[in-house]
Amino acid sequence: MFILGSGSAARYDLMVSVGLEPDKILKPAIDERTLVNENPVDYVKRMALEKSTVLEVGHNELLLTADTIVVASRKILHKTFDVAEAGKHLETLSNRRHAVFTSFCIKWKGSLKVTTVRTVLKMRKVCRKEITQYLKSDEWRGKAGGYSIQGKAKCFFPFISGCYSNVVGLPIPKFINVLKGI
Repeated sequence: MFILGSGSAARYDLMVSVGLEPDKILKPAIDERTLVNENPVDYVKRMALEKSTVLEVGHNELLLTADTIVVASRKILHKTFDVAEAGKHLETLSNRRHAVFTSFCIKWKGSLKVTTVRTVLKMRKVCRKEITQYLKSDEWRGKAGGYSIQGKAKCFFPFISGCYSNVVGLPIPKFINVLKGI
C-alpha cells in the first residue's frame, strides 16, 4: 500500500499525473518552526523526516512525506496565510534569484530514506500592481515564498535551473529513481 503523508494538493496532483495515485492520504501534524541557527537545508530535511516519524504505517506500507521551502539569501520564506507577508515575500523575490529545496522521506519496512533536491529560479522584476493583482488570486495562500509556480505566477519566472516539479512540491524524476532503488 502506498501512503502519501501530506496535505498538499499540488503534491498529490504531481503524484497522480505520473500514475502514482496514493492508496491513502495522511496529514502529519508537527511543529514547523525553524530552530535557532538552523540552516535551510537542515530545516527542510528535518521537516520531511519528522513528518515520517509521527505517522504510523504498517511494515509493508510505503509512506512518502515531503517538505518544500523557498530560500532567498539564506532566509527561508515560509508558507504563509497572511496577505501582507505574501506581498513581502514577492517583493523580496522580485528581480532576484532564489532556491527551492524539497526534501522527501520514504518510510519502508522500518527504514527511512531522505533525499533533498535544489532548484534555482529567477523572478523577473514584478511591479507593485502585478503583486497586488496576484495577491487577489489567493493562489499564494499556504505556499512557500508566497507563490504557486503552476498557476498565475508562472509568468514571473524567465529562468529555472533544475527540476520544475521540485518547485511545485516533489522532484518527480528523483523520487521515481529512489523508488526504483528500493
